[in-house]
Amino acid sequence: MNNNKFLVLLLCLLFASLGYATLSWLESKQKEKEAIVDKIGVETTGIVIKKSYGKDFNNPMRNYSISFEFLNEKNLCTRFGFKITQGDYERVIVGRKYKVKYLPEDPIISAQIYLSEPIYSEDVNIEKELERILETYK
Repeated sequence: MNNNKFLVLLLCLLFASLGYATLSWLESKQKEKEAIVDKIGVETTGIVIKKSYGKDFNNPMRNYSISFEFLNEKNLCTRFGFKITQGDYERVIVGRKYKVKYLPEDPIISAQIYLSEPIYSEDVNIEKELERILETYK
């Protein structure tokens, strides 16, 4: 019986190690993708249309995210569920415009918004944008 307990413990450690390695690999791939978009992405302007927070089933910590729109050439694209930090969540303003970069071959999935780079000159239009957002996303 002790051999069975040892085997179960060994299998649990193996699966935990594999899970950790997989998550680390996925995170490094995400960071690589973000670096590519940052380096060669097409720059445009985006507008925050929603901010939200909640808890995932497996994660007791709160997750913060925003949704934003941006123009890809002549098409309006919307990126939903872009994860952000709690600090960014507290600072971001719905209706404000920010710098966005994306890869043309995959604009929605690759789009990144730069919340540290708001476009203050567009703030005069926030109320108008909020009305449009509320009307569009009822």
